[in-house]
Amino acid sequence: MKSFYTLLVSQWLANIGDVLYIVALIALLYQQTGSALAAASFPIAVTIGMTVSGLFFARVLSRFTLVQTLLVTQLLKTVLLGAVIWSESILVLGLVVLIAFLDGFARPVQASFIPRLTTNRQQANSLVQGSNQFIQLAMWPLGTILVASLSSKIALIVALILFMLSTVVTFRFVRSLDHDVTEAEPESDISLKESLSFVRTAPFARLITVFVTFESFVSTLWISALLLVYLERHLHIDTGWWGTMNASYLVSMIVASAYLYRTKRNSSLAVSSVLSVGAALLFGLTSHIMFALIALAIQGYATQLRIIQTNTVLQETTPPSQLPYVYSVQQTAYTLAFSIGSLTFGMLADGLPIALVYLMGAGLTVPLVWLGRQIDQVDNIIQSA
Repeated sequence: MKSFYTLLVSQWLANIGDVLYIVALIALLYQQTGSALAAASFPIAVTIGMTVSGLFFARVLSRFTLVQTLLVTQLLKTVLLGAVIWSESILVLGLVVLIAFLDGFARPVQASFIPRLTTNRQQANSLVQGSNQFIQLAMWPLGTILVASLSSKIALIVALILFMLSTVVTFRFVRSLDHDVTEAEPESDISLKESLSFVRTAPFARLITVFVTFESFVSTLWISALLLVYLERHLHIDTGWWGTMNASYLVSMIVASAYLYRTKRNSSLAVSSVLSVGAALLFGLTSHIMFALIALAIQGYATQLRIIQTNTVLQETTPPSQLPYVYSVQQTAYTLAFSIGSLTFGMLADGLPIALVYLMGAGLTVPLVWLGRQIDQVDNIIQSA
């Protein structure tokens, strides 16, 4: 369990650094170019890097161990961030793609270590997801304050220091692992095609991957950009509420993590999906900010329940040697679905009343109830066996 907490600390340092460098780079790109498009191109660069990494993940992991991949990717991210500080705007976007590319290796590997390091997977996943959301909630405003009060360069230097500390802690994590953890390494000479084949032929992995991919698509209904449009066009109130709406969503996710951390019961994917359908309906029908905040809290809570539950079930039902590949396939599918969803709902919001978009989103969320019920049924059979 000590190794798990060491891994968690290394993730915290890296995640805090990630938020700082994202905030700083968005501001820096805008300052250097004066172009909103240049600043908006940042998430596109991240998406490209994360997606492309999935194409190479299996081949890289067939040549290096999990611990080698984790340590080297964090070390290279640190080096690249150092290069970002001294680069011009055009080159910066290329470096951002490379950092996101390396993230695409690190995240599946980190998630794959959880069942190797602890027997209470639900509690571990709750702690990981809850702390991630807390970092997002705290660091975005703090990062903005740091950039505004000092400079983007200073924020990038702080992020670099955090990346360096994360690399050191990751090295300590690797040194702390015993033989029982490292001996169950993934099989060698696994290709992307074989990874896809395993996901396709393993019923539970396939079902969860479909669920996660479809949820990624419908979850774009709740991105910050659409919430801002909702405030301006539907509620017609001051955009100062925008931060409160985002906070309501993130705080409810943290509450859900705390609940699952303390309870020993599994959450129902079908029930949490029903909650999301109800949240989208309420969001589309209400014209009062308080009900909108309630809807966001319900949605955030239900989403976090599903994230933790799908991770826990996948870790309990997938052989450790195959788990990194499944996570990699899921990450690639998730990123592509999120990109398509963002584009789809953005186009709908431009052409339709924003309230109608959320009512349509409620209808599109209904298939999650059916998929969640199937996963719940199989999981109940496994738990009772």
